[in-house]
Amino acid sequence: MQAHSDLVLLENDCLQVGIAPTVGASIFSFKYKYGDRWVDVMRPTPKSAVKNNEPGSFSSFNMIPYSNRIKDGILTHKAHTYRLAINSNDGHAIHGEVRNRPWSILDRSGTRLELEFTSTGHDSISWPFAFSARICYQVDANRCLITTAVQNLSDEEMPAGMGIHPYFVRSLTEEDDRVIIQLPILGVYPGETPIPTGKWEAVPPELDFSKAKELSSAFIDKCFRVGHEPAVIEWPNSRVRLQIEWDPVYEHLILYCPRDDQRFFAVEPVTNCNNGFNLTNQGLPDTGTVYLKPQAELRGKITLVLSQC
Repeated sequence: MQAHSDLVLLENDCLQVGIAPTVGASIFSFKYKYGDRWVDVMRPTPKSAVKNNEPGSFSSFNMIPYSNRIKDGILTHKAHTYRLAINSNDGHAIHGEVRNRPWSILDRSGTRLELEFTSTGHDSISWPFAFSARICYQVDANRCLITTAVQNLSDEEMPAGMGIHPYFVRSLTEEDDRVIIQLPILGVYPGETPIPTGKWEAVPPELDFSKAKELSSAFIDKCFRVGHEPAVIEWPNSRVRLQIEWDPVYEHLILYCPRDDQRFFAVEPVTNCNNGFNLTNQGLPDTGTVYLKPQAELRGKITLVLSQC
């Protein structure tokens, strides 16, 4: 096992992907070779975010052992209730336990990086079950492969989930004035906040991206139930297309367009819906919650493919 490194760059002729092992194994840069220059596909990370351990400012961060929010930081599992650390301004536990903690490098080359995290090696973990996680990043021609796994190290059943939180740029080059997205949406979770109020339901027209549509500047923070066809992002003026593919364990997707910054938006493949563990414990079906027996593992791969139209 290698020592921690602040930044690791994976690179080939098409892609440059920078990883910060010391900050949640997060992506700090994701660039594509456009003609004779490199352009940012994901929002660039300020240098201060690496120094100050601010994963929320990164190009993308990892969410393990659950995605998005657990309401009020209270986890119910079977007959047990656990209180988690509140780490969001809206009073919930959010985005798991690994995004602001250092990971260890297991293996590395110029195009591949494998990292590991073990919860028992860290203080102040609020998750009540011991777990480990692995991430492997690999660039191969015009593809970036991200393989993520979480394993239950406790001696009892553990609810588990995972996902990634990439922020994509609205303007790939100075030529771009719009971005087009298409998502394999089956339904959307109801509620005026990010906490669902019930099972996923039919999608209203303003949120229906099942056919390619321009992304407006309106605020969106919604969790969708999705199928397994790829998500597609296109920058028509630059004639660049990004296709996001995922394994079947990723049954949900978050679309986030912030109110305060129109330069970026997030398309997040995740396994469980927001507050999914609690909703499942309340009897709601199809939340993407996975229950891991001791030593069992949840694993999945996400592939980002760049091409020019």
